[in-house]
Amino acid sequence: MGVKMHLGVWLLLCSVACVPVLAQTSGDGKIHIPVRVQGTKLEEPVDYFTELLNMALNASKAENEVVDIVFSDRDYSQARWIHLLQNDKRNFVIWTMTDKTREQQMRPIRIPLFKGLFGYRVLLIRKGEQARFDNVTGLTDLARLLAGQGTHWPDTDIMLHNGLRVTTSETTESLFRMLSARRFDYFPRGISEAWFELMQRNEKNLVVEKNLLLYYPTAMYYFVNKDNEALAKRIESGLETLIDNGKFDQFFYNHPRINTGLEKLQRRKILRLENPSLPDETPVDNPRYWVDLNGISKSEVKPEHAVAR
Repeated sequence: MGVKMHLGVWLLLCSVACVPVLAQTSGDGKIHIPVRVQGTKLEEPVDYFTELLNMALNASKAENEVVDIVFSDRDYSQARWIHLLQNDKRNFVIWTMTDKTREQQMRPIRIPLFKGLFGYRVLLIRKGEQARFDNVTGLTDLARLLAGQGTHWPDTDIMLHNGLRVTTSETTESLFRMLSARRFDYFPRGISEAWFELMQRNEKNLVVEKNLLLYYPTAMYYFVNKDNEALAKRIESGLETLIDNGKFDQFFYNHPRINTGLEKLQRRKILRLENPSLPDETPVDNPRYWVDLNGISKSEVKPEHAVAR
């Protein structure tokens, strides 16, 4: 009964969408659904986004369907990924931080992949330079130092809007090199990124600054081509199923991207930033989508659930 119901919903979605989810029959008698992703093969063993995506797609598949995740041969800048997605109506999924422009360019699946953690940012700095940040008590103090950000990242506009000084580069890799080369003073990274990336890269010259935490309301989403409504609905349905049965939280809290950061997080001075590009459709009032950081006072965490417009 369950399989028939899933298949029926699936056929309905395909019939009403502008472009159905593309599938192909293989020699094994299964219906294979290839889904291209922005992740590269190097990321496959531990990639948070492709693993969660695979879980979501499999949560709503019929018994005779097989989801095939197709990794990219190379990495690109965020702007390039967005351009590729806008011009590709096949099954293609990218993940990036939302803003008003991106939600006009692509079809967002408005379920925060990091439960809102992406808006909490610690600072990567060079080892031995903690003293430069010890006296920072507000944004005015932080503005005396220079941040590094991606050229096309929404975070860049948020920081500039809040009076912070920023220099940019196209890729994350180049920003790590620039920080090590003293081209700027600090590199804000999400709780889900900072410690995990230092461990993954085996960085010897960079550390996480000890006292500060930037916060601005935002979310990381999956995005698909605006014409592929069937794929969007399927991902959305799968994520909702994972939330309902507890598998989303189980995956979230046990993934090294998350637990590596959360277990190291301590009480920090929170510097609040306004996010003028946060879309009105952001589901900030739905608590099932957001994490509550117990290490931070409830008065500080609340704005993630009730963002002032």
